[in-house]
This record gives sequence, C-alpha cells and structure tokens, in this order.
Amino acid sequence: MPDLEVTIFNQRIKLSYQDNEKARLINAVEILNENWKKLSHLHGKVSDIKIITLISLELQDSLANLDAVKDNLKNQEIKVGLLQKEIEKKNSEIKNSYETINKFESELAKKNDELLKIEKIIEDVNNELLDIKKNILNINND
Repeated sequence: MPDLEVTIFNQRIKLSYQDNEKARLINAVEILNENWKKLSHLHGKVSDIKIITLISLELQDSLANLDAVKDNLKNQEIKVGLLQKEIEKKNSEIKNSYETINKFESELAKKNDELLKIEKIIEDVNNELLDIKKNILNINND
C-alpha cells in the first residue's frame, strides 16, 4: 500500500491507502482542514482537542443529515417504483380499452355493412312490389 504525507490540523502525518482510495483520502483531509480553518478564531482561546471535538461533532451531524437524506431518497425511490407500476397498470388498461374500442368499431362497421345490404334488399323488394302493383293496376284497367 502506498503512503501519502498530508497535513491535518497543522500536523504532518503519513497515511497508508489503497490505490482506489487516494482521491477520497485527499478529499477527507481537505474537509478536515477547511473545518480547522473555519474555527481558527478559537485557536489560542481553547485547546486544540476542543476544536477537534467541535469539528468531530459537526462532521457527525453532517453524517446524520446524510443518513436522513439517504433514507428520504430510499423512500422516494420506493414511491417512484410504486408510481411506475401504477403507470404500467394504467397503460395496460388504456391498451385494453383501445383494443376494445377497435373491436367495437369493427363490429359497428360490420353491422353498418349488414344494414346497408338489408336496406338495399328492402329497396329492391319495394321496387318489385311497385312493379307488381303497376302490373295489377294495368291488368284491372285493361
């Protein structure tokens, strides 16, 4: 494991790390040093251990907030999953409705075709009846 010399709280220390953790380690050191600088107005007024304790408390509070955010995110992901299932269900219902509508439209078109054929037959029968009536009237008139 490689080593990295860093300064934390104005102290040089050597830290061993795994290759894939170097960036995280550097970031953590920078965060600690930023917090140290943020509390620099306390240097010389209180002991370094009190400043470190304050930094630890602040970081612990940040971790607690992070856990709350993770829990909230997990709950939101669950809600999104449920909503996606509901959307899929509604989409399936819509698809089934479209299929039913198409089926009814097809049946309606068939019924309209049948009605047109029946109307044509009735018209032909009426025409034949008119011809028969005319023939009967012509025979009676003759």
